[in-house]
Amino acid sequence: MSVVRREARRRWFVVAGLATMLGATPFAVAAYPAESGGPGTAGLRRLIQGSAGLPYEGLVESHGSLGLPRLPGLEDVTGLLGGTSRMRAWYDGPRRWRIALLTATGERDYLRSGHQTATWDYERDLLVRATGRPAVQLPGAADLMPPDLARRLLRLAAPGDRVTALPARRVAGRSASGLRVVPADRDTTVGHVDVWADPRSGLAVEVRVTARDTGRTALHTRFLDLRQRRPAASAVAPRPAPGVATAQVDTLDLLARLASRTAESLPPRLAGRPVLDSTPSVAAVRAYDGGFSSLVVAPLPGRYGRRVFETAESAGAGRVDVGPGADALMVRSSVATAMLLRPYADVRTFLLVGAVRPELLRDAARELGA
Repeated sequence: MSVVRREARRRWFVVAGLATMLGATPFAVAAYPAESGGPGTAGLRRLIQGSAGLPYEGLVESHGSLGLPRLPGLEDVTGLLGGTSRMRAWYDGPRRWRIALLTATGERDYLRSGHQTATWDYERDLLVRATGRPAVQLPGAADLMPPDLARRLLRLAAPGDRVTALPARRVAGRSASGLRVVPADRDTTVGHVDVWADPRSGLAVEVRVTARDTGRTALHTRFLDLRQRRPAASAVAPRPAPGVATAQVDTLDLLARLASRTAESLPPRLAGRPVLDSTPSVAAVRAYDGGFSSLVVAPLPGRYGRRVFETAESAGAGRVDVGPGADALMVRSSVATAMLLRPYADVRTFLLVGAVRPELLRDAARELGA
């Protein structure tokens, strides 16, 4: 019996040792030194910006601390930008991908196929397809993928912005080269943007946005697991089970749908910034190009606009003076600044948002109010 017990204990010691070794493997891989060298900051930046066609699949974790209030109809956006989210991605190219936002009770899928986008809500058993995609839209799960977010942020960089190298690090078990962009524009609340990417392909694996005033991370997204390969067709475009309810809309973006009901367009320039081209069907939502200090303006129709304004005020948004012809509320976070403007001569409420200092939004609001 003693021999049997000793043999059993020996086997369990072996099992325990193997389990400990396997459990420690992810930590050992993460701690393994990253390879130095790489293409240099200019070369890495070009690789990242040219990586849109690279396929991949993996698990992404995103953490936002923007601290915006949960406004009616915008809960999904404020949840993504104000908490921790995990997303599984299957990316075959810019016009063919699937992102699964994992929740405590299931998942919600975002899909792109050609010119069509869709959402598949498993809890509601509902598939919604959209025929168009606005040029300006609310951020979603797909926008938080490190490769896409890195390309968007690097496109905002101006010639005068400072770009420096960061030490290499290991992300999702692979060595990644890094660069930092420090905006020269004093109107933006962005202090710097850090990007790490595969030094050979340019696929971005981690992005961090830091606030200028506080030095705190406002948005951080990275791969936890990554395979640089083309995903299976069945993973990118799964077929819904028979009986799933379906719906068709012009766009999945709530603000674009609401703003399209307003006939009057916004001005071609605002706060010294030119308007970006927009999709004709949703031209009421406009973006004004200023690099990192760009603005987005969306007119909200009467009853919904009043509801958003009242909710923001109840959540602690402070009143600001924009002249005698309008009421306005200001909401500030570490990076994002938002204003709700209600001109007395207009039934609409205007939502202005940007990574900008409050004074810039006041100037824009005064122009709109006039």
